[in-house]
Amino acid sequence: MNNRLNFIRNFLVLFLSFVSIKNIFGIETSTKVQPHGTQKTDITAPEPTGKLDTNGKKVAKPLMDIRNLNQKIEILKEQVQKNPKNSSKAIELASAYFDNSEFEKVTTILWTQIDQLDRKATLMLAKAHDQRKEYAESIKALEILVGKNENDFEALSLLGGEYSLMKNKKEAVLENYKKAIEVNPKYEPAYLGLADFFEKRNPPNLTELRILFQDMIVSIGPHPRYLQKICDINAKDEGTIEAAIETCRQATMSDPATADGFVNLGASLKISGKNEEGLAVIKKAALSFPKSEFAQFTYGKILEDSKNSVDAMKYYKAATESDPTSARSWLGLASTTFELKKYEIAYEAYKKACRFDKKNAVAFRRATAILRTNKVANWIEKFENGSESCNF
Repeated sequence: MNNRLNFIRNFLVLFLSFVSIKNIFGIETSTKVQPHGTQKTDITAPEPTGKLDTNGKKVAKPLMDIRNLNQKIEILKEQVQKNPKNSSKAIELASAYFDNSEFEKVTTILWTQIDQLDRKATLMLAKAHDQRKEYAESIKALEILVGKNENDFEALSLLGGEYSLMKNKKEAVLENYKKAIEVNPKYEPAYLGLADFFEKRNPPNLTELRILFQDMIVSIGPHPRYLQKICDINAKDEGTIEAAIETCRQATMSDPATADGFVNLGASLKISGKNEEGLAVIKKAALSFPKSEFAQFTYGKILEDSKNSVDAMKYYKAATESDPTSARSWLGLASTTFELKKYEIAYEAYKKACRFDKKNAVAFRRATAILRTNKVANWIEKFENGSESCNF
């Protein structure tokens, strides 16, 4: 590992020397690793050709677009009915159905034309099956492409993604992603799909993740988001805290507009025994990045652990505003407001914490038990009903 880290360190020196100080005043960006261009980070679910929102769902088309698309479909249907042997029109009709999210019709048409499909149409067939969660059928379509060209790295990468959505297909996942990377070492979606697979394992495979992102730096370049990811991986691994401090410092230099590198740096410094320095870094991150759930939650947790529920509550509240779906931040807000006897806020926060993670039912019930012990009569029944409705 030391040789690899030394190589990466030397590789980064020149890159980091060119980081402009004006970036320090940049706008905070997302810490999630995103690929170049229009590619999705998680390619395990191939996307439709239509526009997607930030959650990967199709954006509603304007009424005029819908009318035009429906008119196009009707015209194409008539043309196909008049000449069923016209494969190009059939494929064009399937494409229109795809844009209209009628994926079953897409697959029905394209399988009847399977021997006439070019690469683009075969990819559309695979993606239509994926949208219907018919992963085995999607794999069949992608294997046709790989059968025609064993070096089709996009198809190989998509195969890895489809296999990752099925049970007991670990070897197929690894084989296809790694083959895609071998064919094209600069094809980012294959790396990110493999990284997603490693992260979803329980526990996540930190060693493989570290090697993967280090390889990305060598093959693709020292992009700030890769440095942020290595920083995060090292910070989570108790055996690489010193490496975490070094890589997180590099991450904050290359990407000073993102909170995560600073928070991970502060946490790693604290673990290494440099408590005051680490605390100062995290506090500064919380103040500098008010919209970062990670920064707000982390500093809130430190304050709560030091029995400062009043200030901790404020940071937890900011964290829930940054990410309204963060179960941990809602739980933090619930526990601190409960401690301060702000039962109305605590009750609502416990409900939200439970909604986003049923495991928080334990904390909700514990709070209910405390109310019974302390005989807080006007809140016992409400907390009892709320905690009982929160089931695993």
